[in-house]
Amino acid sequence: MHSDLPTSLPAKLYLLAYNLEKDQMYANRRLGRALRAAALVELEIDGWLIDDDGLARVAADPPPGRQEPTPRGGVGRPDPLVAAVYRQISAAPAPRAWADWIVHEHRSAVVETRDDLESAGWLRVARGRPLSLIPTSAVVLVDRPRVRELNRAAGQVLRGEVAPAVAPADLVALVALAAAGDVITVVNVSQRRAFADRIDTLTALAGPAAAALAGRRPVEE
Repeated sequence: MHSDLPTSLPAKLYLLAYNLEKDQMYANRRLGRALRAAALVELEIDGWLIDDDGLARVAADPPPGRQEPTPRGGVGRPDPLVAAVYRQISAAPAPRAWADWIVHEHRSAVVETRDDLESAGWLRVARGRPLSLIPTSAVVLVDRPRVRELNRAAGQVLRGEVAPAVAPADLVALVALAAAGDVITVVNVSQRRAFADRIDTLTALAGPAAAALAGRRPVEE
């Protein structure tokens, strides 16, 4: 059993998307977008990106002593999705809107995050081919108590038991991203209605990437 949760927002959001009651991942066509938005939120919170009138731009003065994002707090594993998103933005010929980066390669974000969590021992992924020739995979969560603890903490923020202004920035972001990304294991449909004003507040606090995820639902590519 792990002593600490992953430090990155995409990894935490993926773990929160696991249905602890049914012991399976929900099918969610917006999860890849939510994971990329989580990577963008993390990069902005940690000082790697800034908002330039609605555009995501690499910060002129990144965190001192580092050339690219590394494990948060100097511990844990580097998140491959966060690193990939930062490289993509750094290499882009011109700044683009946050929503554009959310949609960019969103399908691969789910597999990339899942496989990294499997390598870290948080998941087991059973792969196979049933009667059809289409490959399938089933995800099994290894450390349920730690994820349940994170889910409960997120629920306290959602319900206002912890005021948004004093809640940890990561929990604020995770609730906002879950609401916008249809992660119903954290924020279900009835909760989105009941706590709409609080979710709006959390989304504003989480920053431009969370707002872009909440405000734009592009047609499937």
